[in-house]
Amino acid sequence: MNLEIDPNQLLSEIEALAAISDADPPAVTRIVFTATDLKARAWLKERCEAAGLVLRQDAIGNIFARWSGSDPAAPAVGTGSHIDAIPNAGKYDGVVGVLGGLEAIRALRRSGFHPKNSIELLMFTSEEPTRFGIGCLGSRLLSGSLSPEAARKLTDSDRGRPPEGRSAGRTGRR
Repeated sequence: MNLEIDPNQLLSEIEALAAISDADPPAVTRIVFTATDLKARAWLKERCEAAGLVLRQDAIGNIFARWSGSDPAAPAVGTGSHIDAIPNAGKYDGVVGVLGGLEAIRALRRSGFHPKNSIELLMFTSEEPTRFGIGCLGSRLLSGSLSPEAARKLTDSDRGRPPEGRSAGRTGRR
């Protein structure tokens, strides 16, 4: 197997995603569920679909992009991170985990590899504690370390609404 990462594509995508920001370059600001964050999510979904991945989104907005393996009963292998960013963050925080995972999947596909286990790219929602006073919200809910009941009690620091009350938590689910 000849496995080659396309560094130009990866760097280009990191730059393109960094440009979807509420801060002036080189800083990045993408507060979860803002118009900027929703635009970045849509951008990411387009890249995943172009790579032939099947998308789904859970109630909090975690995005799952799956490359189905030959054994649907086998557990999936996961990789990923987040794309939300605290005010004036760097362009690599979280993003490399998501876009690097996407490029790894594309490289495996280009090499002719066919996985037995499905490979799933995850983009967690609200890993940065900018809106609801808690970090790792999407991954905590997914892992079960935070219950949906506890999450419903969290409020947006600006709007006093729970996370599921934001439109991004309910759009685009499959």
